[in-house]
Amino acid sequence: MKQKTYSDILPEKGYDIEGIENGKCTVLFFDNIQEENQENIDPENEEISEKKTYSYDLYALEVSYRENLAEEIEDNFGSWLDKAKEIDYNEVAVEVRKKRDELLACTDWTQMQDTALSQQKQQAYRVYRQALRDIPEQVGFPYEVEWPENV
Repeated sequence: MKQKTYSDILPEKGYDIEGIENGKCTVLFFDNIQEENQENIDPENEEISEKKTYSYDLYALEVSYRENLAEEIEDNFGSWLDKAKEIDYNEVAVEVRKKRDELLACTDWTQMQDTALSQQKQQAYRVYRQALRDIPEQVGFPYEVEWPENV
């Protein structure tokens, strides 16, 4: 899953291969690397020092390990990164939709004709449920979701 990561070490390249075991490994991709300066104040002498830190989006991709894997990634880095992002996006989108569908299912009863809810309350639930259905259309979906407030 995409993860915003902070480190005082700048990644040497856009990826790292780790966890080689049983013919499998994890390829970590570093994207959107940004340098940030962090000011530190020494409490004893009140001197200000700057420390470089880096932030980046981290994507993990599980793949079959092979001897020439690093060369494959370097030769087609953009494609590998795009694939990692696509898989991550789809996995997160599935989780968000699952939660959305659960919230919809919990409010199905509000739209039944024999409900004891007032027309006003039923309409409020209709609006809430439509907002839930519109979540995939939000800018930033699936990483930045603004969940509607339940009635």
